[in-house]
Amino acid sequence: MKKTRKSKKTGLPVSSIILYTVAGIIFLIGIAALVNNIILFKGNIEHYVTQGYAYADVLKGLVPSQLLPGIFEPVAAYLGMAFVLFAAGLINQKVSQLLKSEAENQPENEPEPAAAETVEEKEAEGENAVNEEVQ
Repeated sequence: MKKTRKSKKTGLPVSSIILYTVAGIIFLIGIAALVNNIILFKGNIEHYVTQGYAYADVLKGLVPSQLLPGIFEPVAAYLGMAFVLFAAGLINQKVSQLLKSEAENQPENEPEPAAAETVEEKEAEGENAVNEEVQ
């Protein structure tokens, strides 16, 4: 049976560790994009106010056109991808643990159920052939 490499410290599959790491990196990139968009929004408001526009009018115009898309796009794109990768790592970890426990619970000298059925079918065919030769 093919064995997967596992981390010695945690017992996690290497593929799950990679998925968790990439999810963390993408999460941090999403947070950085979110902070960047908020800082850019604040700078744009200050720029319009210094040009002489009223703060309330600038805020009223830029919130729906710049702030809300600047918040929702990084949350949906980056944080969504990070969540999907984290979930894939979690699923991979659970499946690996299940396969490992299945392999440990099955005795080594006992054939797999599918292999046992095939052996029984061949034995039955062999007995039929011997019976036909005898008659």
